[in-house]
Amino acid sequence: MDRVVGTSGRIAFASAMRNLLADVYPGHDHAELVRRVFEVLGLPIEGEGPEPCEKYLRKWDQRDAFLITYGDSIQQDGKKGLQSLGEFHRKWLKDWLTGIHILPFHPFTSDDGFSVSDFSQLRTELGDWGDVEDLAKHGTVMADLVANHISASHPWYQQFLAGEKPGVDYIKTASLADDLSDVVRPRSHELLNHVVTKDGEKQVWCTFSYDQVDLDYGNPDVFFEMLRVVLNYLKHGVRVVRLDAIGFIWKEVGTKPINLDQPHKLIKAMRLACNALYPDVLFITETNLPLLENLSYFGNQDEAHLIYNFSLPPVIIHALLSGRSDYIRKCIMAMPPAPAGCTFFNFTASHDGIGLRPAENLIPDDDIDGLREHAIRMGGQVSYRALKGGGQKPYELNVTLFSMLAENFAGESKMGLERFVMSQAIAMSLEGIPAIYVQTILATENDQKAFEETGIPRRLNRKIWPLAEAERALTEDGPAKSAFD
Repeated sequence: MDRVVGTSGRIAFASAMRNLLADVYPGHDHAELVRRVFEVLGLPIEGEGPEPCEKYLRKWDQRDAFLITYGDSIQQDGKKGLQSLGEFHRKWLKDWLTGIHILPFHPFTSDDGFSVSDFSQLRTELGDWGDVEDLAKHGTVMADLVANHISASHPWYQQFLAGEKPGVDYIKTASLADDLSDVVRPRSHELLNHVVTKDGEKQVWCTFSYDQVDLDYGNPDVFFEMLRVVLNYLKHGVRVVRLDAIGFIWKEVGTKPINLDQPHKLIKAMRLACNALYPDVLFITETNLPLLENLSYFGNQDEAHLIYNFSLPPVIIHALLSGRSDYIRKCIMAMPPAPAGCTFFNFTASHDGIGLRPAENLIPDDDIDGLREHAIRMGGQVSYRALKGGGQKPYELNVTLFSMLAENFAGESKMGLERFVMSQAIAMSLEGIPAIYVQTILATENDQKAFEETGIPRRLNRKIWPLAEAERALTEDGPAKSAFD
């Protein structure tokens, strides 16, 4: 589809962008912010310009479905990770999984990719931008923008420590005197990390870990930096951008702070800007929140095109383990039809395990405890989040879907494969785009060895498969072949 241009389009685009950025950055020169948007896009500030609204809202149909995978989940001697992944996808999956979500592929220092140390290139062992472009020739590629934080090894953070531009102005800090008691986050360590910089002692905001330092979106320069990152993805064939942890990017003392108004406005601005050059781009928000808060990221059909249906995994799993349909029925009844130009991203498992926070208000605490106890019994682990006033609550079950469903709550194992297949049938029957994790494709059991070697619970659900072994799983008698024949 062609970008619609004209003088009236330029004026309308500039006005829409100005309104969004003025709401987020009221103390800044709004005309200058708009000028910088045009500069980053490489478009003239005068003359012809883009329309502010998307003319074509339907960018998917009933044929679309996604594979979720790390770039090195499938490996082959002598080939880069994305080359092996591409070969596996083209040979076995491309006819029914039209898209490929490649989890973070940049150099990183922790959290299996979600602590990025360099946004400009790919990890050497995965390949390069040309390999991303090759994947895009055979499917729709989704890539992660790790939006909330960077690695402590990233040049911006090193500049922050040294008191140098631009990084000195890019990192979120706070004071020990600030009231941060309402901060909601999925970790139990202390929020602020005390560091010594050239400019003195600082308290660095670290939502997820001390190796993942939060960016300060109160500085519009950070927004422009991340816009450049996204445009580079799109330049190399990516067409779906996953906004990781996007609800956490704006911090205000005295608030939760999650799901504030500013992230919504910045998503809209990012979408508006990118659509000017790439009208087929899609944005999906990774907002692991209760249902109603998650739905807010559709905006007024001008924010996320897709939202993760995070409530699905826990309610599907509970129904299959208990034989009861009350919670899954409650979930589906509470899910309104998606607005035009928007839809749900339906999945049953992902690289992060089974999130429990989206099940709040759907599954009572006693039954959440039942899921937690069952995951442990099936060889899994449980991650917790801290509660205001002390204590903690289960946040995530670290276990593969196949292992979780191998037995039901009563300990019966005869129908494990049937439960596993049914979980996929339910997700595929609902409104939205189905997404299947590579470990589900291969009916992977818990990778206890990887967990024991690293002590990282999520490694239970992140097995690395040699290509030949993955192909045997799909062709020789066993659960993977039985499930997906």
